[in-house]
Amino acid sequence: MSKANKGRTLSVSLTSPASAAEIVEAKQTPDCSTVAGIGDFACMQWTGWFRGEPGGASANTVLKAVRGNESLDLRIVDMPPISPEFPVPDGEATARALAQALVDGGWGNGSELRVPPAPSVGPQTSTTSAVCALVGADALGNAFGATTQAAVFPGEGNCRYLFGALSTPGPDSLIFSTELHQGGASLLSRQVPDGQSIEGVGDQAVLIIRSEPGGPKSLRPGSDAPVSVMSLMVARGQSMAIFTAEILISPNGTAEKEVKEQFVTLVKSIDF
Repeated sequence: MSKANKGRTLSVSLTSPASAAEIVEAKQTPDCSTVAGIGDFACMQWTGWFRGEPGGASANTVLKAVRGNESLDLRIVDMPPISPEFPVPDGEATARALAQALVDGGWGNGSELRVPPAPSVGPQTSTTSAVCALVGADALGNAFGATTQAAVFPGEGNCRYLFGALSTPGPDSLIFSTELHQGGASLLSRQVPDGQSIEGVGDQAVLIIRSEPGGPKSLRPGSDAPVSVMSLMVARGQSMAIFTAEILISPNGTAEKEVKEQFVTLVKSIDF
């Protein structure tokens, strides 16, 4: 279940019953700080940037919890402050709110609730991530004709490249993200709704294109230009990678068809 309000998105995922493997996986979530007072196990993750959002990446606060044979993922994603309507994200306050909500929802275990402090700033930008190394910012900028430098934000299992001012149509409105799923190739054996089969990319590739109107619900600053979101899922061997490009396409500039061609050509060159 997910719900969005202005620049904040809340999502809840409950697995009940969860398998023994899923319980073990939840308890071994990397870079997760223990939360006391919730279920049999709970921990908190922070990805992205907080309290000022340098570079404009979203701040992500994630609470993982296990109770008996149930596994819960509760997370909030805040967009960067782009106007007085959007307060500066605070990962610590968000973490406390998520933890208290879980206790109020019946997941408390009777002991004192203790939530670890969030980092005062998010993790430093880096290109040492194996996922980020799949495609460099220079190659990405060249593929889409971007004229601004990209900021690179490694996240939880993915990597995001952010170009320029998001309210300006054109290549400098681009957000490009990469996810790598080891052993995930079998997912493409199923039918993907609204998916287009793309030849010549990996062992199998499916492209999904959707358009969102400009404005807060698109998680972008207001604009007359719609947001075009292109997601290309590529299977190679036993692995699957998901490449996603989000861009405001200018009515007077490159058309969606051309952006699609640029996108597919770029992904063809990425080896994983």
